[in-house]
Amino acid sequence: MQDLRKTSLSRDRHHADKWGRRKGRVSCRVRREHRGGNLTASPRIFISPTRRVDGPGVNPKPMAWRPYSNLMAGELDNRTPGKVTGWMRFIRNGKPPLRVTFDLVGDFHDDIRGTVIKLSNPNPSDECLDEGKTYMEGFSRVQRGTVGDMTAGLALGPWTEDLAQKLMERNELYWNERNIQGSEREARRQEFSERYRAHIAAGDLYYPYAEYPYLEWYSDNGRVVLEIDPSQVEIVKSDSRAKEKTPAELLEDKKKREKAFASFFEGMVKDLSRVNREKGGDGNVTGIVV
Repeated sequence: MQDLRKTSLSRDRHHADKWGRRKGRVSCRVRREHRGGNLTASPRIFISPTRRVDGPGVNPKPMAWRPYSNLMAGELDNRTPGKVTGWMRFIRNGKPPLRVTFDLVGDFHDDIRGTVIKLSNPNPSDECLDEGKTYMEGFSRVQRGTVGDMTAGLALGPWTEDLAQKLMERNELYWNERNIQGSEREARRQEFSERYRAHIAAGDLYYPYAEYPYLEWYSDNGRVVLEIDPSQVEIVKSDSRAKEKTPAELLEDKKKREKAFASFFEGMVKDLSRVNREKGGDGNVTGIVV
């Protein structure tokens, strides 16, 4: 179950991905190298890894690889707790399809945890416009790293008092770790209690992360995100032995995902600083999440 008080970093990353989808054909160099750059002309560079914007910039690494169109087929397996393995194939201009294997640490979200999911794409394409080039240029054949947020966008059922109690327990663990006490903690309890009651009264469905298939991981390539249509995901196998995680275990999962994103973000800022110095700047790079 998802902690409903995400950090500003993870919360804004999710909403920017969810609402910022873009379609259309653009240069694959722009898509791969400069996606997401909110870059100023001054030596001080402001960047946001959440923005889904195509345009000029100096980012030497992608804010995120997003090979939605290139995906042909794939399979991801989370039947072993704490591990995701599998494969995907991606179409490439002028080259045979790229077959990629996965060796990731982490789990799917609760809607598909402990399952094998099959991915498909009836109309794959490489939207790179550079002659003789492909968007998948430089993408590693072995994706080894950490699971981010991976969900099929399935609801776990309606909001209930029991669910609200479990989420509040997880919040309490988070506040303990952050040493949030006194009036601030009480205010947060009140805020979440009201939010949960509103969901229950409205009969809302509860989603562990997003209301659509969202597959995110971190590897040597950095951050990779696939946002696809529900029709492209099928649960083909399930491990009935997979047990529900405790609030403490779910909190640990959340912390691992945030650590992976923070590591990626830190590396991206360092690369930008180096490029900035090479272009005569002072290397002063500031990362912001908007």
